[in-house]
Amino acid sequence: MKKWFTSLVAGAVLTSIITVVPAASAATSATPGVQNTTIIVKKGEVFDGKGQRYTAGSALGDGSQKEGQKPIFRIENGGTLKNVVLGYPAADGVHTYGDANLQNIVWEDIGEDAMTIKESGKVTLDGGSATNGDDKMFQINAASTFTVKNFKGSKAGKFIRQLGGSKFKVDVIIDRCDISNMKEAIFRTDSTTSTVKMTNTRYHSVGDKFIGVKHITENGNTAY
Repeated sequence: MKKWFTSLVAGAVLTSIITVVPAASAATSATPGVQNTTIIVKKGEVFDGKGQRYTAGSALGDGSQKEGQKPIFRIENGGTLKNVVLGYPAADGVHTYGDANLQNIVWEDIGEDAMTIKESGKVTLDGGSATNGDDKMFQINAASTFTVKNFKGSKAGKFIRQLGGSKFKVDVIIDRCDISNMKEAIFRTDSTTSTVKMTNTRYHSVGDKFIGVKHITENGNTAY
């Protein structure tokens, strides 16, 4: 079975193909549907959702902007989450603790946040989409490198937000994305040391684009 996600990047059609195959190290599994407890992807494990939908039960949260909601997925250091659809409500989406790899993740409704980096690490999100959030799409709460590529994000307050008032260093890399209708910015930070590098990305209606960022690298991007 294949699922197709298509986004326009730099004037061309970028199409990524999800090929659903069993993961060799897929030690973690869960029945798709309503989740009343957080699904934990442990170190070295690969969770392959095979394109199926997971939503939050009331024990996790209602997907509003109320603080303290729990994630549907928790990825521990060295874990991989792939081929997952998060439906409404998604509570607090996905939390990462350390290095994490996310592939082809679709948030049909962002909920409180689509993903939060809770502990320092290198986090990569490659492929998928997210839409319909009142505030942040991605939240960074610890010094980290966050790479997001081949991704379509729309209809939120901010595409990426570093924890308000924090001074730790975050390196953000955005490549081959399609970003639209962000009321405030693509990336907002209060840290003078955080950086953003954005390449081969299309964007429109993104507020001030970058807020508080002192170190910016851009190449081949297209406003539309």
